[in-house]
Amino acid sequence: MNVHFEDATFDYQTLRAMSYATYGGAEPGECLATVENIGEGDFEGWFTEWRRTADRVAETARTALDGRHRETARGAFFRAHNYYRTAEFFLDSDDPRRLPTYERSRETFRSALGLLDTPTQQVEIPYEDTTLPGYWFVPEASDNDGDGTEKSFPTVVCLGGFDSIAEELYFLCGVATALERGYSCLVFDGPGQGAPLRLEGLRARPDWEAVVGPVLDFLEEKSDANETRIALLGASMGGYYAPRAAAGDDRVSACIAFDHCFDLWSASAHGQERIANIVDHAPGAVVNALASFGARFDPGARWQLENSSWVFGTDAAALRRTVREYSLRDVADRITCPTLALAGEDDHLIPLPLVYEFVDAIAGPTTLRVFRTEEGAGEHCQLGNLSLAHGEIYDWLDDRFSGV
Repeated sequence: MNVHFEDATFDYQTLRAMSYATYGGAEPGECLATVENIGEGDFEGWFTEWRRTADRVAETARTALDGRHRETARGAFFRAHNYYRTAEFFLDSDDPRRLPTYERSRETFRSALGLLDTPTQQVEIPYEDTTLPGYWFVPEASDNDGDGTEKSFPTVVCLGGFDSIAEELYFLCGVATALERGYSCLVFDGPGQGAPLRLEGLRARPDWEAVVGPVLDFLEEKSDANETRIALLGASMGGYYAPRAAAGDDRVSACIAFDHCFDLWSASAHGQERIANIVDHAPGAVVNALASFGARFDPGARWQLENSSWVFGTDAAALRRTVREYSLRDVADRITCPTLALAGEDDHLIPLPLVYEFVDAIAGPTTLRVFRTEEGAGEHCQLGNLSLAHGEIYDWLDDRFSGV
């Protein structure tokens, strides 16, 4: 699905921003008007134009709020958040504009949350010697029966991936849909993501059972979370994190890989195995030189090299070893809870064949849904048709949790 750019990376990030229109996080016209002023592979232009749009929409939100037009303000704050997030996306990790732009994305998101009818709680989840920031959503007042007893809800824990932030998961994971169906939701930033990466320098780690464990401990203290009905919903590389955690913690009642992310090395080498084998055995200095050379001509390669260095804390040579640690091959047979695997036939990041290996390796019951081009959902994480994807996810969860 081509939106505007010839370059796959720029075009996909445009589709990503536009897709959140499903939940009021974008307007297609604003997005298309923004990218119209950005040249192919123009990283500086990308920041400038998206930041300009974000600033303008944020001002619309503030003006509406001053006039007590809450719905207009809420929508504009949500859109401004998404546009600030998109503006920040391609900046180098040490760019002095990155952190202030990220903070604006959080501020506008939180301003929008304050205007929702459903109360939202900002939370800090104890994790090792720090905390992980997140948001706790409950579909209705706990004492909704008026009898003094608190009601608990089946809970969806949303996990991001390689380049997401917790706030984005509100749209990507369909929190509004989950709330309408009676699910409570927890979204948070883990190591290698959002605030922990930007503010504390916490890098990604492959053993996400060590991350999700404290999150589930935190939920045990929430009286409005039903601890017998907890689902992990992992988006993008969260499609690795969620199954990895489910393999190591029997408190997980259901797992959704949205999309699948079975094995990072296999995904990166797919279709170019001979080249991958050569790179795998080349001296580190040669690998780093080749990666730097490729980044000069390929915007996607440039971004992946920069983001990998930031998230994993490695150069291109060391990345060969690092990505091999992100594999479910040795743990999938320990996943016994019901698992839903989503895949797109046009996914340019995670090859479709790997999803079949994934579902075959899982010990518990599995459901596979492959989205087709004609459905407008064939891309990574079904961006382009989130309504269809979220319908599949929450229908499946309804069936799994009914009567439990």
